Amino acid sequence: MTIKMAYYFIWIIIDLREFFNLIFIENYEKSKIVAFSLLSFYLSHHIFKFLLINYMCEIVSTKANSTANLLNKLSCTTYDVEIREIVSQFLLRIIHAPLRFYGMGLFQFGFKFLYKFITSLTTVLVILIQAQANK
Repeated sequence: MTIKMAYYFIWIIIDLREFFNLIFIENYEKSKIVAFSLLSFYLSHHIFKFLLINYMCEIVSTKANSTANLLNKLSCTTYDVEIREIVSQFLLRIIHAPLRFYGMGLFQFGFKFLYKFITSLTTVLVILIQAQANK
């Protein structure tokens, strides 16, 4: 999953570079509309896949962690000692080790990752625009 995220990051940067080249450089005389629509499609496709993977990781993590609340209510309503012990052990496991999706232990996928991704994407875009202005 980490390699896929890096792949989408690289392709989004490449698509944005080509998009800015299309806007700022006038060597797309004849097929500017076709190039614009094709680049827009590729850019939106890569962004959609990137957002979808992060959204799914965040939703699954949230739902798995909300299971702890349900198990807490279940442990209070049951009177069977064996079931209560099993539920308590599972509840402790969920509380002490919540479900999170990590990229090789370096970062956690989800909304925080999207925020960091957007800041790094903005940094790369500023560098690309400054490099284009220096030419």
